[in-house]
Amino acid sequence: MTDESPSEQTRRFNSAWLAPSVSYPIIIFVVVMVAWEAASREGIFPPYLVPAPSVILARAIDTADLMLGHALVTSWEIVLGFLLAVWIGVLFAAAITFIRPVEQAIYPWLVVIQVLPKVALGPVLIVWLGLGLLPKILISFMLAFFPITINTMAGLKSVHRDSLFLLRSMGAGPIKTFRFLQLPNALPNLFSALKVAITLATVGAIVGEFIGADTGLGYVLILANGNLDTSLMFVALLWITAIALLFYAVIGVLEKLVIHWHVSARHDQSGASY
Repeated sequence: MTDESPSEQTRRFNSAWLAPSVSYPIIIFVVVMVAWEAASREGIFPPYLVPAPSVILARAIDTADLMLGHALVTSWEIVLGFLLAVWIGVLFAAAITFIRPVEQAIYPWLVVIQVLPKVALGPVLIVWLGLGLLPKILISFMLAFFPITINTMAGLKSVHRDSLFLLRSMGAGPIKTFRFLQLPNALPNLFSALKVAITLATVGAIVGEFIGADTGLGYVLILANGNLDTSLMFVALLWITAIALLFYAVIGVLEKLVIHWHVSARHDQSGASY
C-alpha cells in the first residue's frame, strides 16, 4: 500500500508516461541534427543541395519577418478550408446517416469527388476564381472533407441498438437521442478524422499556392526552387512543418478536453489503453 493520494499518483503516472514520449523524439532529433551538421561540414552533403542545419537556422532567423507574413497567409487558408470541411462534413455525415435517400443519392458522388485528383482540379479553380484565397481554401476543403465525413458517419452508425432502444423506451426523441448518445459516440471518430484532416488541409493550401499564388509558403517554395535557393526551401519547409504541428497539437488538446472520458484518453503505465 502507498500513502500517496489519487492526485499524486496521477501526477506521478503522467510524468512517468510523458517522459519517454517527449524525451525519445527529442533524442532522435538531436542525433539526426548532429549527424546532418557533421556530414555537411565534412562535405558529404553538397551545400547547394543539402545545406547544414546551422545554415538553415541562420537563414530562418534572417528571414523571420518576411516568412511570418507568408505563414499567416497560409495559416489563414488552412484554417478556413479546415473549418469549412468540418462544418459541411459533419452536416453531410448526419444527413447521410439519418436520411436514407440522401445516402443513396449523395454518397456515391462523394466517392467520385474524392477520387478526382485535387492537383488536376487546382488549375480549373484558378481559372474560375483567380489567384486569391478562395481557390486555396477550396482545395484545402476538398482534401479535408472526405475523412471527416466518413469517420463521422462511422461513429454515428456504430451506436449499440440496445442503447438506442433504452433511450427510446425512456421517452427520448430523435433530438435527445442524437445529443446524448449518437453525437458523443461519434466524437472519438470525429477527432481522429480531424487529426488527419488538418494535415490534409495543410497539404491542400500548399498545393493551391503551388498552382497559382503571389504570397504564402507554397509561393516561397516555388520561388526558392526557381532560384535554386535550397536554404530558403528548407526554411519554408520548416515553417510549414511548424504550422501543421501546431494545428495538430491544438486538436489533440481539444480532444483531451472534450472526450477525456473515452478509453483512447486513458492509458496504463505500459502505454496501452484500458
